[in-house]
Amino acid sequence: MKTTEVILRSIKDTLSWNVIKIALITGVPLAILWLGIAIFMWSPIVHLSERFIGWVPFSILKANGAFLLGGFFWFQAVLITFALIVALFNVPIFRMLDSKKYTHFSILLLLFIALGWTLFAFLNWDLVYKEVAKVLTWFPFETLQAGVASMLAALIFYNLFIVSLSIGVLMMRKSFLHALQKRDYPHAVLLQKDQQSSFLPVAFRDIVVFAVLIILFFPLLFVPFFNIAVQVLLWAWLIKESYYLSVSSLYATKEEIEKLRKHQIVLWTIAFFASLFNLVPVVNILAPFFAIVMYFHWVMLNKSS
Repeated sequence: MKTTEVILRSIKDTLSWNVIKIALITGVPLAILWLGIAIFMWSPIVHLSERFIGWVPFSILKANGAFLLGGFFWFQAVLITFALIVALFNVPIFRMLDSKKYTHFSILLLLFIALGWTLFAFLNWDLVYKEVAKVLTWFPFETLQAGVASMLAALIFYNLFIVSLSIGVLMMRKSFLHALQKRDYPHAVLLQKDQQSSFLPVAFRDIVVFAVLIILFFPLLFVPFFNIAVQVLLWAWLIKESYYLSVSSLYATKEEIEKLRKHQIVLWTIAFFASLFNLVPVVNILAPFFAIVMYFHWVMLNKSS
């Protein structure tokens, strides 16, 4: 029952205007920053990727290229479908909903469209792969190599954006968690600074380990479907411990923190579930906020039980 309550409360709180506003203020400037850095550093990063994938057999490169190119088409399909629905039905929808509900509806609609196209791709993967791979055979190896290298370079910069956004959420967590605590858990007490456990060393450790694992598992990014699982697991690793500690250190004693840490399945489930939203365009800005809000409600509902 508590798990269901955590999910429902977290969805509602993450879609609240206060959290969305902070997410936009944090996420949009970071996205612009990393886009600028990517443009400036694009050539050397692509060149480095090309040197690495030059060792990859053509058949594997073609399979991965088809998968990555298919992902690009999926991204475009999601955005185009969303744009068409908004263009055709925006006026009646806006009349039916107030501004806050309209924001919630837009995010949920985008998520539903993304899930729908994902389901279509899984059910028709053989056809999708065949058609995309056919397109790739029209290009010489050097062109395919450059194309895959560009996609992998984009993935590198996207991971840098995810890491910086996760750090930004950690730094800003008090601004919205304290408001949620006063509203939903008025009897809870915010611990004094000298009583709070430090989470910064853990966050720094996880960022370093995340970077090392990205390098070590880089060859696995050429294996279709498996590369998505590896990437999501690495995102989950990045936030699991640091997000849990950043929340519990505010309201839970050291004894309660150690007691709750034994529930590793729950901690991993929250991190993995939230990390899946990093795959969804636009909604990915809310992913770390959703994660930390879920940890918040779970800690508050279980720390004294």
